[in-house]
Amino acid sequence: MGKVTVITGGTSGIGRGIAEKILAESAAEDRIFVTYGHNEDKAQAFLENLPREKRSQVVLVKADMSSYEDMMAFVAELKDQADHIDWLVSNAGVSTYAKYEDYTFEEWTRIVNTNLSVPVFMVKELRPMMSEGGSILFTGSYAGQQAYSSSLVYGVTKAAIHFLTKSLVKEFEPKGITVNAIAPGFIETPWHSARTQESYDRINKKIALHRFGTVEEVADMAFAVLGNGYMNGSVVDIHGGYDFF
Repeated sequence: MGKVTVITGGTSGIGRGIAEKILAESAAEDRIFVTYGHNEDKAQAFLENLPREKRSQVVLVKADMSSYEDMMAFVAELKDQADHIDWLVSNAGVSTYAKYEDYTFEEWTRIVNTNLSVPVFMVKELRPMMSEGGSILFTGSYAGQQAYSSSLVYGVTKAAIHFLTKSLVKEFEPKGITVNAIAPGFIETPWHSARTQESYDRINKKIALHRFGTVEEVADMAFAVLGNGYMNGSVVDIHGGYDFF
């Protein structure tokens, strides 16, 4: 029986890197369910970029993870296509660079739903499918450890994800399922495509390694945490020494 992995928001950025790492290390009988929100072209590009022999292991599912209804439809599809889940990676997330004084309740709610509320209920719904000794991984953020000026709502939701990680340990103890999170700092993803060189330089001065991290470095860390049977309730920073310099 092959390993079944589920990853939300797995067709771009850090999620894509984690999905590609898991696939690279997978056996032929393993399967990975990958959600994407809206961008069909990006989802297809992810699939076509994989080695040909790996593509049949991937099940792409369109699901708006800001929507409880879409998440529940995704859960129903999972239950229809798989009889268990070994690894669950809750990665889908959004942010805004709007100033606090310009926030609307609707935008706040959309981001909180995507980053926190919908993942809480997705994990709740999928708990019966999780295998003994399985692993759950949340993508948190160093913005949830150290307040950044760029997005208040993002940092608040990620701080909540870190606390959720620790809180769920007891919930999954009966089946020996581990629950952990990674907390990346500034990572080179499409999210930063509009950033100016001045902005890069200013941030790099605050990082001891004086550079943004790579998606591959975060994916390697995520894979190591997923596969470590004794890590439980941990939030693992990966930020190059941000604010240490």
